[in-house]
Amino acid sequence: MKQPSNETLNPSRGELRRQKFLDVAETLFLQKGYAGTSVNEVVKNAGGSLNTLYRYFENKLGLFEAVFHKKTEEIFTPFLSCDYWQADIETNLKNFGSALQKVALSEEGVAMNRLVVAENNDEQAQIHRIFLENGPQKAIQILTSYFECEQQRGTIQLENPQLAAAQFLEMIKGPFYYRLMFGEQIDENEMQQALLQAIDLFLTGARIQPKAEK
Repeated sequence: MKQPSNETLNPSRGELRRQKFLDVAETLFLQKGYAGTSVNEVVKNAGGSLNTLYRYFENKLGLFEAVFHKKTEEIFTPFLSCDYWQADIETNLKNFGSALQKVALSEEGVAMNRLVVAENNDEQAQIHRIFLENGPQKAIQILTSYFECEQQRGTIQLENPQLAAAQFLEMIKGPFYYRLMFGEQIDENEMQQALLQAIDLFLTGARIQPKAEK
C-alpha cells in the first residue's frame, strides 16, 4: 500500500511549499520574464521537487496564473468588503483610486505590464487572458458594482456603468503609463492631482443634480 506523503499528513507543510514556489516564481518572472523563467529554476531556488510543483500547478502557465491570482487577491480583497464603501462617493473614489494607482503605477506593477506586453510565444494569448481577467477587468468589475449601487441609490446616473468604470480608471492611470514604461519617474503629487481631477470630472458629469425649486 502506498504511504501518504508528508505533505498529505501535514497540510500546513504542503501550503508552505506551495507558497515558496509562488514567491520564487514571482521574483523570477519579474526579473526574467515568462519565457526566461524555467520551472527547473523555480524548483532549484524554492526547494522541493518538480513533481510537487506539477502537482500544485500542472505546468508553467498554471504557475504563472497562480502567481498573478495571488497578487491580485491581495490587492482586491479589501474592496470586496461592504465596510470599504461606507463613506461618501468622493471619499470612496479617492480611496479606491489611490490604492489602484499605488499598485498599477508602482515599480512592480510596471514590471508586470512589461512582462505581459513583451511576451511573444505560443502561450501569449493565455498570458494576456490571465493578466486581463485578474488585473484590469477585476478592477473594472469592482468599480462597476459600486457605480451600480450608487445608481440604485439615486446619487449618480450612468448610461453604462461598466464603461464609466473603465474610463475612470484610465483617467487616473493613463497620463502616466507610457512615461513609466519608458523609465520616467512620476511624482506622487502628479498622481494625486490626476486622481482628484478625475473624480471632479467624473462626478460633474455623473452626479444627479437636485431640481431647482420653482
